[in-house]
Amino acid sequence: MHRFGKGIGNGFFVGMALAFLLFFAGGAFASIPAGTEYVPGEVLVVFKAGASSSAASLAASSVNASDHRVFSALSRASGRQVAFIRSTGKTTEELLARFRNMPEVEAAEPNYIRHISATVPNDTYFGNQWGLQNTGSSGGTAGADISAPEAWDIRRTVTPGKVVAILDTGMALDHPDLQANLWRAADGTSGYDFVNNDDEPEDDNGHGTHVAGIIGAVGNNGLGVSGVAWTVKMIPLKIGDGVGRVYDSAEIAALNWILDKKDSGVDIVAVNASYGGYASSAVQRETISALANKGIIFVASAGNETNDNDLMPSYPACYNLPNIISVASTEKDDTLSDFSNYGKNTVHLAAPGGGILSTHTSYLPASGDLFFDDLQSGEGNWLSGAEAGSVDGWAIGTYGSQQVWLSGYEADNTSWIMAKDPIDLSGTLENTVVLGFPVALDIVENEDFVRLYFSPDNGATWTGVYEISLDTDFNVMDFRIKIPDTFKTSEFLFKIELETGSSGAGLNGVLVGATGVGVAESRYVSMSGTSMAAPFVTGAVALAASQFPNQSPRTRIIENVDKLDSLRDYTITGGRLNLYKTLYQYREPDGAVEGCAASAVSPWGLLLAVPLLALFRKK
Repeated sequence: MHRFGKGIGNGFFVGMALAFLLFFAGGAFASIPAGTEYVPGEVLVVFKAGASSSAASLAASSVNASDHRVFSALSRASGRQVAFIRSTGKTTEELLARFRNMPEVEAAEPNYIRHISATVPNDTYFGNQWGLQNTGSSGGTAGADISAPEAWDIRRTVTPGKVVAILDTGMALDHPDLQANLWRAADGTSGYDFVNNDDEPEDDNGHGTHVAGIIGAVGNNGLGVSGVAWTVKMIPLKIGDGVGRVYDSAEIAALNWILDKKDSGVDIVAVNASYGGYASSAVQRETISALANKGIIFVASAGNETNDNDLMPSYPACYNLPNIISVASTEKDDTLSDFSNYGKNTVHLAAPGGGILSTHTSYLPASGDLFFDDLQSGEGNWLSGAEAGSVDGWAIGTYGSQQVWLSGYEADNTSWIMAKDPIDLSGTLENTVVLGFPVALDIVENEDFVRLYFSPDNGATWTGVYEISLDTDFNVMDFRIKIPDTFKTSEFLFKIELETGSSGAGLNGVLVGATGVGVAESRYVSMSGTSMAAPFVTGAVALAASQFPNQSPRTRIIENVDKLDSLRDYTITGGRLNLYKTLYQYREPDGAVEGCAASAVSPWGLLLAVPLLALFRKK
C-alpha cells in the first residue's frame, strides 16, 4: 500500500515559469510544486526517442528499484519509453535528481495523487432528471437542460461496437440499470481494477456508478433512470479508491490499457475523467495526447472549488490538447453552479451538474448483516492489542450519542483492533461484499498511518489491503472497501491498525464507529459536482460519434451549445451542452475547434508551451 507526501517548492509563478523555460531550452526540470500530493519513492520517467530498449531496466537497477514497469502501448504510441519506477529505499527527490541527470531521460516526475471531483451527495431523491428535461418545476427554469427528448427523436442508441471508458472508482457491476450496458471482453471480464490489480472493477465509493448512470443507464426499460445514451457499452476502469484518491500511476496504467485495447480493435470513442488536481504532469499530458492520435475524446471535469482555471489550471482538464473537452457545471436555472470551476480560456462549456439523480451503490452497516456491531454493548465482538513495546490505548467511548472505538494517541506506537470471531463469507462469491464503518482521523499526515488488514484463515496470515495518512480534523467520513473473493472464506477476519510517529503528542488518533460486513446495495441518489456534468458530455460524444462517424464529435458539441448570458464570461463557448443541436444538422461545423488529429508538433514541446502561470494546491 502507498504512503503519500507533500511537495516542497518555491516561487510559484516565477519559479515554475523559469523551470519550464529552462527545461525547454536545455534539459532542466521543474521542481515539485508546493502543496501537491505524491507517492514517496515512486516516479514516472520518459526516456528520449532513440534510447535503448533496456533503458528503463538499467535505470531501475541503478536505484535498486523494488518495482518497475514500462507502459508498452503508450511507449509505442509516443515513440518514447514511458516507465513507472518504485524504490522504497530512496525519497522521491533523490529519484528525481538521479533520473533527471541521466542523458537518456527526457522527463521524470513524481507519482502525483489526484482526487475525485464530486461534492457531497444528497441523501434524498431529486424526483426527476432535470438535466435531460427541465419542466421548470421545483424552482427550475423550463428548458434549462440538454434537450434530450428532442435529441432522442434523432438518435438514442450508440452504434454497436463503439465504446466509452470510464476512469473512476469502478462501477456496480450488478446494478440492474447498468448491467445491460456493461462492456464485456471475450473472456467475460469487464474492464479492470487498477487499485487492487484484478479484473473486477467493483465500486466501493459510489462515484463511478453515479457517473456511469448519467452516461448510459439503460433507457426505456421501466426501471430507475435513463442515461444520455439509452444503449452504450461502458468499460469501468477503477483508478480511485474508497475515499476518492486517484494515483497518477493507476490513471496512466488505465490509459495505457485503453491504448492497448484500441490497438487490438476495441472502438473506444471517449474517456470520461471526473477527477483532477493542480499539478501538471508531463506523463499524464503525453498519455492523453496519445489518445488524441487514436481519435479518442477525453472529457474532463473542470473542478469543484469555484476556481478560475485560467489563473490556476486544474489537470487533466486544462491541458491544451485537441481531444480534451473541459466541463463546468450548471444548476436547473441555467446558472453556473456555485461550486464549479470556470475559465473563459480553459473551460469549453458547461452541462447540468447540480443535484443530478443517477445510479449509485452504497453500503451502510445494519443489523442482520454478515457482521454488524454498533458497539452499544461494548467490546464483546472485538479484540484489541499492540505490538511489543507499544501501548494498547483502544477503548470504547462516546462521540455525540454513539458508542465508538477511540484509539487514543501514543507516540512511536503501533496498536490495533480486530473482529474477535471469524466471519463466514463462504457463500458470497456471487455478491459484492463490503466492509464499512465511519471513521475520523486526528493524526500527523505522512508520519502516522492507519492500515487495514484482511485474513482468510482466522488470523493465521494477514494481508495489507489499505493504508491512509490523512488528518480529517476528527470529522467523520464513511469508509467502504470491497472484500476480494480470495478472502471470502468461512474464517474471514479484519484488523484496523494505527502506527504513530514521534511528533503527534496530544492528538486524538482514530475513531471507528458502527462496523459491518454486508452486501452492497444498488440504488439511486442525487449528487452534485462537475463530476456529474462531464458524463452528460461523454454520453453526447458517444451519440455524436455514431450519428456523424466522419465528423469530430468534439467539434459538433462545442459549436452547437446553447449560448447563455450566465456563462458568457466563464467558458470558451459561453454555453451549455445541447444534445439536440449536436445531433441535428443545426450548424455545419467549420472546423475551428477540430480535434483528434496527430499534430506535427511534438507533444513534449506542446507541454512546455501551455500556460506557465500556475498555482498548485490539492483539489
